[in-house]
Amino acid sequence: MQKSKLIVPFLLVVAAAIFVFPTVIGLIKGTAGTPGVFADAYTLTQATELSQETGKPMLVLATADWCPPCQTLKRTTLVDPKVVEWIKTNTIPVYLEDAVNGEEIGSLGVGAYPTTMLIADGKVLVSLQGAVKAEPFVSQLRSAMPATP
Repeated sequence: MQKSKLIVPFLLVVAAAIFVFPTVIGLIKGTAGTPGVFADAYTLTQATELSQETGKPMLVLATADWCPPCQTLKRTTLVDPKVVEWIKTNTIPVYLEDAVNGEEIGSLGVGAYPTTMLIADGKVLVSLQGAVKAEPFVSQLRSAMPATP
C-alpha cells in the first residue's frame, strides 16, 4: 500500500522534469544568434519587392528572444546545410524579431512563436509553427512552393 502512494508523486516529478528540462536548458544556453541564412537582412517591404521582381516566394521567420522553441529552431534546423541551401536557392529570407518587428509580425497574423511562413503574391502558402526538424521543414516548404511556368 505504501509503494502505490509513492508512485503518483514520483510520476509527477518525472513528467515535470520531461517538460521543464528543455526550457531550462534553453535558458542556460541563452539567446541564439540570427542564423546566417538571414544575413541579407531584408525588411518585409524589400523582400516583397524582390519577390515580385524575381518570382521567388518570401520565407518569413517570426521569432522572439524569450522563446525557447525559437532558440532551438535557430540553433538546429536553420543552420542545417541542406535547409540553408534550400532557403538560399528557392526563397527570399526575412527575419522578424518580435522586439523589433512586432507591428510587421502582427500584420501577418502570427499567433505563436516561432512561425515560419512561405509567402508568394501576398498569400501565405504554408505556415509552420514550432521548432520543426530539418527534413520535415524542407519537405513541407517544398510541397507548398508555387508551380513555375
